[in-house]
Amino acid sequence: MKVSKEFKVGILVILGLLLLFIGVSFLKGGSIFGSDRVFYAQFTNSAGIQPSNEIRLNGFKIGQVEEVGLHPVNPSLVLVKFSIQDDELQIPKSSEAWLTTDLLGTASIDIILDTLEHTVISYYQNGDTITSNVETSIGDQINEQILPLKRKTEELISSVEAIIVSVGAFWDTSAAYTIEESLYEVREAIGTFGELANNLSILVSRETEIIDKILIDVHDITDNLSSKKDQIAHTLDNIDSITSNLADADLNSVIMEARTTLMEVNGILSMVNSGEGTLGSLLHSDSLYNALVGTNLSIQALLDDVAANPNKYVHFSLFGRKIKGTKLTPEEEAKLEEFLLTLPPPK
Repeated sequence: MKVSKEFKVGILVILGLLLLFIGVSFLKGGSIFGSDRVFYAQFTNSAGIQPSNEIRLNGFKIGQVEEVGLHPVNPSLVLVKFSIQDDELQIPKSSEAWLTTDLLGTASIDIILDTLEHTVISYYQNGDTITSNVETSIGDQINEQILPLKRKTEELISSVEAIIVSVGAFWDTSAAYTIEESLYEVREAIGTFGELANNLSILVSRETEIIDKILIDVHDITDNLSSKKDQIAHTLDNIDSITSNLADADLNSVIMEARTTLMEVNGILSMVNSGEGTLGSLLHSDSLYNALVGTNLSIQALLDDVAANPNKYVHFSLFGRKIKGTKLTPEEEAKLEEFLLTLPPPK
């Protein structure tokens, strides 16, 4: 079968148009077969965004802007339609689309994914509108930083001009004399300060030995503490053990027993003070004292009578003479003589 030239030309034209369409789609960054997902974003300012501008995630291009125009319902907003090529990329509904501009004025949209962990995560679907925001451009940021500096510079220049005018008006003969006198006082103050620094240097040089000695003593003390650290640790352990024993001891019961004992002693003393019982009767009655005094007087009278008339109570036989009385042995007579010698003389 013979193919005509017209058919061949038609086939070539169709292939050329198809290649042109594929090339244009490839240069625009879109999908060749049109299977990209489409999303929308709303901004208060377009910031120069144009179709075919990039949609980026962490600096990586994931799509492009398809259309830019005013919102059909709210004309104060700019509606941007963009597509995302990656079918597997899921955008959580808590994420945002930020409109940014670089130094050259090229606008793009950055997708800021939500990195927080949620129990239930929902994702934007094809055709949804993503929460949007406009990032301040670098030019605006520079203006925000430079404008306050410009104002301060203008105020400083005004202040300098005022100072120059004041100095020019003040700069006369009397002012020059006052300034010269002030400079002389400054020189004197500097000289005094130099003398003070010299005296301070002399004082430091004199006290250097004392300071060195103090530092040596401090070093010795720290060395001693370092050498005794084991003993200090042992002492602290003993103190800790003592405090632990005291904490474990039943001090409340001991205190209660001591309190009970003191109450009983107070009761006994109260009974004694009130004259109850034998001890109370002895303390509050003088009968025992009177009996003791009478017994002492009787014993003293008996001793006086024994000293005055020993023969009445004791028998001494030196020459065989018999005298009535109690007969004692020689040992008893010796003890009686010693006892009589210790007695005071009769009154």
